[in-house]
Order: sequence, then structure tokens, then C-alpha cells
Amino acid sequence: MEHCSESRLRLGGSFTIERAAELRELLLLDLERHRPESICLAGINDIDCAGLQLLIALRRQLPDVPFVAPSPAVEQLLARLHMTTLLDH
Repeated sequence: MEHCSESRLRLGGSFTIERAAELRELLLLDLERHRPESICLAGINDIDCAGLQLLIALRRQLPDVPFVAPSPAVEQLLARLHMTTLLDH
């Protein structure tokens, strides 16, 4: 996770069950310190249902913060599950 100058939170790597607990803790810590203007999903190279749960939790916690630039992995999973509205703001 990193921040750009325009206050964008960039997510990347594997959003999978193996890392879900670690990612959840990192996200909670990061969001306590900083409220992003948008969340960039371009760096997520692998995502499963556990990763999707993290994105849904982020959406609930930050309903007005858009998800931007979804990676192909994110787009494919959301399309398969008919959940592309998660990306709509």
C-alpha cells in the first residue's frame, strides 16, 4: 500500500486468503492515519473471495471513496460474480 501525492491509496500484490488477515490489519492502520480521495486497484495481481471481502469492507467503511483503475484480475473476478457495481461510484 502506498499513497500518491493526490491522496490516492494504491493497493497491490495478492489479495488472497493467505494474506487476508495481514492486509486487513495494514488497511485498518493506514485508514486510521489517512483518508484517501480514491483507492487504486491497478496493482492487485491476484484476488480471491477473501480479497473481495476486503474490498467490500473498504466500500462499507468509505462509501464515498471511489475505487479506480481496477486490474484485470479484479475486473475478471467482479465480472464473474456480477459485482461490477462495486467499482461504480
